[in-house]
Amino acid sequence: MKPLFFIIGGLLIGSIICSCQTQLESDFKNPPNSYKPMPFWHINGALTKEGIRKQMLDAKAVGFTGVSLLPLAEKSPTRPGTSPQFLSENYFERYQDMMDVAEEQDMEIILYDDNDFPSGMAGGKMEQLYPKHTMKRLDKIEIEIEGPLIFNQKIPGIQLMSAVAIHKETNERIDISSFEKNGRISWSVPQGQWTIMLFPLMKDDFHKKYLCMDFMDTVAVRHMINETYEKYKERFGQYFGNRIKTTFFDDVGFWKHPRNWTGTFNQKFEELNGFDPRPYYPALWYDIGPETEAIRNAFFNTRAELLAEGFPKLVAQWNEENGLRSTGHPPGNYDPTPIDMNADIFKFYRYTQIPLTDAIIGYQFGQNGHKLISSAADYYDRPLVSTEIYGAYKEAHFDSLMLYRSVMDLFVRGVNMVIPHGMWYNPKKVYIAPLVSPYSAKLKDALPAYSEYVGRSSLMLQGGRKVAEIGVLYPFEELAGWFRFDNPDNVRQGFYISPITDYQIISGWLTNDIRRDFTFVHPELFLDKKYSIRDGLVRLNNQENFQEYKVMIMTGSKIISLKTLEKLKSFYDKGGTVIATTQLPYKSTELGKDTEVISIIKEMFNVTPKEDTKLLSAIQNNNNNTQGGKTIFIPQPTKEQLENVLKEYQTDADVLFPDNPILGSDFGKFSYLHKIKERKNIYLFTNSSNEDITTKVWLRGKIVPELWNPHTGKITSDIKHTYVKRNAIDYTEVDIHLLPVKSIFILADQK
Repeated sequence: MKPLFFIIGGLLIGSIICSCQTQLESDFKNPPNSYKPMPFWHINGALTKEGIRKQMLDAKAVGFTGVSLLPLAEKSPTRPGTSPQFLSENYFERYQDMMDVAEEQDMEIILYDDNDFPSGMAGGKMEQLYPKHTMKRLDKIEIEIEGPLIFNQKIPGIQLMSAVAIHKETNERIDISSFEKNGRISWSVPQGQWTIMLFPLMKDDFHKKYLCMDFMDTVAVRHMINETYEKYKERFGQYFGNRIKTTFFDDVGFWKHPRNWTGTFNQKFEELNGFDPRPYYPALWYDIGPETEAIRNAFFNTRAELLAEGFPKLVAQWNEENGLRSTGHPPGNYDPTPIDMNADIFKFYRYTQIPLTDAIIGYQFGQNGHKLISSAADYYDRPLVSTEIYGAYKEAHFDSLMLYRSVMDLFVRGVNMVIPHGMWYNPKKVYIAPLVSPYSAKLKDALPAYSEYVGRSSLMLQGGRKVAEIGVLYPFEELAGWFRFDNPDNVRQGFYISPITDYQIISGWLTNDIRRDFTFVHPELFLDKKYSIRDGLVRLNNQENFQEYKVMIMTGSKIISLKTLEKLKSFYDKGGTVIATTQLPYKSTELGKDTEVISIIKEMFNVTPKEDTKLLSAIQNNNNNTQGGKTIFIPQPTKEQLENVLKEYQTDADVLFPDNPILGSDFGKFSYLHKIKERKNIYLFTNSSNEDITTKVWLRGKIVPELWNPHTGKITSDIKHTYVKRNAIDYTEVDIHLLPVKSIFILADQK
């Protein structure tokens, strides 16, 4: 007989679990306000107390339980800005009117931090009060000269970052920066033909109404915080943590300014890399020999650190000190390369409490990159991932179904907080479509159900841990090593990548076609102790969102950190499976270590990377070790090849589709996400396409599944299921039928 206290304890635990389940069911049917969408509210006109009240009440009536008032700068008579003037006393009076309605109606306000976008203009105060701390760029001036003679030149701009002379025949490179004095450089040119390159730091202009701050300058950031965030705190601090819980920053990065630079760059470079960067500045524009890729990595990693430790860090710290959470995004956070947009998306979100993906421009634009943001959140163990969604979609093609298509595609990629783009104060003068508002004739009747859908889905997806058993190495070194300023083909910002860069293609195949969930792993962060290796697994050791990867995928790259490769080999040596695609690396980010990289790759894959991989066509999968480690190289990958490799080498996948559906078009996707939260397995299946999908799904383990419908709130218990075995592994087979643009949750207790 069990002691009485065990029985009582068991009853109490059972009661608590039952209570939690009942509360979850109740919340799912009627989701709390905090999980519902809170749109941008673009103020393109004169705010009035009456207008604020009416529009906020109308917003709540369609299910929007919060708004983010977005002040606009005037563009033209047809594109009016916000009045009263941003940060004026009259403006704050109207803001108080908004707070009064929020208090009365139990609504939340997201504090947008500037006048228009990007953040960092402080409504013109950065330009007006702190002109030395506005944005700067790096220029290059080339002068052809024949020695011997005395070269004497005035240095334009703010300061000289570097001066280098290159002999045109021998390519000898001489750092002549030390010959600069009092704004002039004077150097005795030796015999021969020389190219002298000057790299001045210039005060940059800007593409918006006001000059923007230098995001990498911590002094500038503190000035900006004092002129914006602190002004709101003085007046509305009593609402912090209740009506105002979140602040929003916008487009903090290098959009339209890819050569963004800062005065402390050289100092930071030497601190991080241990040598003077000045002799190497030509590598930012030109190939300077075998060390080019490693040097570019050092440059662009330095810029990533400066940006990460600038605006996003100090703003996040201010939020934490004031009981708030920071969210927002840099430009191009989903684009193939971060180098000329946000420096490094993982590092950018090092401090931000709620990483955000900017899902704009059009349906499915940037789709294969959105997992970068949720993967950064996974690494930092952040429970929330937000999205700014729908901005700049074409109004003519936007309908109520598009509301669902886009958001469900993001839900399966890790998003769980939704900020639609958006409402407009004057809905007759919208200049960034679409209008997602109670004043949209075609959307207003659909918004209440949409808001409930977002609320139910966000409720289920916030927090917990994601089950993903594949890690995809984010090829930052390849992206940085390839990139140079003034790309010769004039490729759009964010898209200037090497021909072998395929990581976003792999991302799309895994999520949309092969349907095996994964997490991007940053190569530098992979070296952190948070990633441990044991028994053929890479484990991300987070307190809540821990993950275990049975397979690591190394996408096309010719350069990699030797230390990262050594840890990847340790995974292989201890029984792990490593798949590589397109190009095996043969260069190191550490200077002088290329030979070691080639040696390790040859040992792991039985291929000499530089010479052999371009000649290969067949999959190389003949290299195993005594611990069960396996390597597979797919030199000319297709999604069918990758799917077959995963079927063969990851036989106990968490979620399997025995007859994997093939859609008839690329418009819309069928995808899934698996999380474990509060001892429940939560599976989300989404169909954003126009096709009916009927398929079987195998969920690892013997579970008793329930269907939870986020569109209606209906819960169906004890659905039909059977237990099957695959390679001695137990699975639960469930039939799924999804109509076009529908989704479903399957829930089951964790055993």
